[in-house]
Amino acid sequence: MTTVADEVVRRLAERGVSHVFGYPGETSLSLYAAFQRNDEITHVIGRCPRGAAYAAEAYARIVGGVAVCDAPGGIGSPYATPALLEAYNSGTPLVLITSGPSKSTQRPWATGHVEHAQLFDSIAKHVYVVRGQEGALGVIDMALALAESPRRGPVVIEIAPDILEAEADPALLDVPPATADAMVPAGTAAADGVVARAAEAVRRGASVALISGGGCHAAGAAEALREFVDRFGIPVFTTLNGKGVLSEVGTGLPRVVGSKGDTPANEYISGCEVVLYAGSKMGDKSTNQYAWPSPDQFLVRIDDDPEIEDTDPTRGCLLHEDIAGGLKLLSDELGEWSYSGPCPSATTDGDWSKNGTASLVATVNAELSDRDVCVGEASVASGWFGALLRLAPPQRLITPRGTGSLGYAIPASVGAAVARPDATVWTLVGDGGLTMSIGELETIARLGLDVKITVLDNGRLNLIDQHAIHRHGAAAVSRDFHRIDWPTICAAIGLPVMASDDPDGDATDIVSFFSRPGPAVLVLDTSVDEVSPDMAIAIRKVH
Repeated sequence: MTTVADEVVRRLAERGVSHVFGYPGETSLSLYAAFQRNDEITHVIGRCPRGAAYAAEAYARIVGGVAVCDAPGGIGSPYATPALLEAYNSGTPLVLITSGPSKSTQRPWATGHVEHAQLFDSIAKHVYVVRGQEGALGVIDMALALAESPRRGPVVIEIAPDILEAEADPALLDVPPATADAMVPAGTAAADGVVARAAEAVRRGASVALISGGGCHAAGAAEALREFVDRFGIPVFTTLNGKGVLSEVGTGLPRVVGSKGDTPANEYISGCEVVLYAGSKMGDKSTNQYAWPSPDQFLVRIDDDPEIEDTDPTRGCLLHEDIAGGLKLLSDELGEWSYSGPCPSATTDGDWSKNGTASLVATVNAELSDRDVCVGEASVASGWFGALLRLAPPQRLITPRGTGSLGYAIPASVGAAVARPDATVWTLVGDGGLTMSIGELETIARLGLDVKITVLDNGRLNLIDQHAIHRHGAAAVSRDFHRIDWPTICAAIGLPVMASDDPDGDATDIVSFFSRPGPAVLVLDTSVDEVSPDMAIAIRKVH
């Protein structure tokens, strides 16, 4: 018998989905049986719905297209909430397929009953609820398309388990759905003189900076960005999510700005008359806590998010275009002009600690291969990678900058490794984040993924503690945490493990350890007194 679940999986494969990440429950087992019967889709099982959904979100970032994950109704789908929120805030195309109550048991308090439309209303572009076969495959098509339409983001499909298990009726499944979500096209900048106003501001600006965000990766705009920068010579920077869209190796390299960047770069941006943002949501981290644009700065923004509103024309303008198209329009308008204003200092020095983790990042820089991916946990790990990691496309860095949530890096490493099986994934995670995602270490071991994990182990939530001390005059909030024996735990899971308290002195041994094929974990004993780049910026702001 061909089930509805079989037809759903077949439709996903027809639409180009090759991998699905998930965690099973009783109400979703018909999907798992269908995956087993389909040779075109590889299903990756995590150790919890949260980890599987995070893996899917990271997979989508690396492949540049939509990713699919599944979770059962009840408590399974709510566990996927952090990943949906990350995808919503970061503009990642992600589709969650989950189950609800059976069509035949519409009664209160049914096990597995979740009002997904209400639960996910604020963090999903749409929630489709499928209670019958009619038009079900069209819902799959709409969800995949909506996830990738501007602004990209997560979409949820709830399908009743008894519908998934039922014998498929092609005549019903292929009925066109009654309604479809309207897609708002980008492309309004040229019609109302916005491009001309933007170009005039750039030409007149005594100092100009271009900041590229994570949207440049998602939109595949690296070539257009490189051509624009080479043609006009405007100093270019990136947000943390935009890191690596242009080569950071050599002279004139773009540096990260904002809370995860470095102080000299931030000081340059603060002094600019005109700031261009391309493909950035301009959140707190990428605007130095909303310091940019200042009242004295003119903002030129390129973004195809239909929900972004235009700015005061005396202070800025919005090019409502995809990034490559917006840069082309601006380039044509600028013509033969070239930038002749001041440029940022070449130094990337800062107030952070110069050994310890800094030495480890230097080792990673030296060992990176052409297509490798780096994954930074929230907190100080992403700060170290943001300021000191040096990438050249197609190398990538992914971090949870949509939410800044601990527990992202380890499951994200799974998604990144599945997306690029020919590459090594270099992961930097704190002991706090590892505590929240330890189950996915087993996934890495089980799949034999080439993930090299460094654990920054100081037995604390150290960035949180430093904020408590410097901003609130309080004591360290995690000072009573017990130290965890990570080497023993990792070895018990079946991962090769090495411990070090001196990454400078052990650099040769670390390189040798990481050179082995397959997964490996380095547990780095770090001091609570070590100052990361983002911690240095935060402390400087307070004092």
